[in-house]
Amino acid sequence: MRINSIQEMEKIVESNPNMSWDSWSVLILTDDDGYYTKNGIFKDGKWKTQYVYNMSEYGVWNIPDRFLTHVQV
Repeated sequence: MRINSIQEMEKIVESNPNMSWDSWSVLILTDDDGYYTKNGIFKDGKWKTQYVYNMSEYGVWNIPDRFLTHVQV
């Protein structure tokens, strides 16, 4: 899903506990085993996978729909 509004992206991140901000990038943390992946992180005593979605030069975040299925805006 292409999101081009900072207000809409803030609502999405606020409504999902697995999402957070890192500057203008959106971080998505999943319970997928991240031990052998390049984007794996160790958090809360478990290996997890963290996806980073940067804002494009056109001011758009392109977040896969699978991460937005349970998000209400």
